[in-house]
Amino acid sequence: MNIDHRNPRLRRGFAFVALAALLGLSVVGLSQCRMVDDTVTGVDLQANSGMNARSDCVHQCNDQYKACKKSEQRTHKDNKLACVRAMQDCKRNCYNEGSGVGGR
Repeated sequence: MNIDHRNPRLRRGFAFVALAALLGLSVVGLSQCRMVDDTVTGVDLQANSGMNARSDCVHQCNDQYKACKKSEQRTHKDNKLACVRAMQDCKRNCYNEGSGVGGR
């Protein structure tokens, strides 16, 4: 009796049964209730009040940052303008001919 152990039909049938069993176990396993209260992703769609408070806080932080940055930019611009004026005044004093004592 010669039995061919390389029967592709048998192998394909076994693979199909194994895949169906794995899929069935996955569906049953993933549809069960969880024993933990925390969400896996950290997103809780039931609690909106905490998100609004955090969102408001983040907006306030962003507004404070923008105001601080604008103030610093204004201060920098004013200081830069003062430096330019001081340089111009200094250069004006360099060319003050005829104000010497004239050999005295």
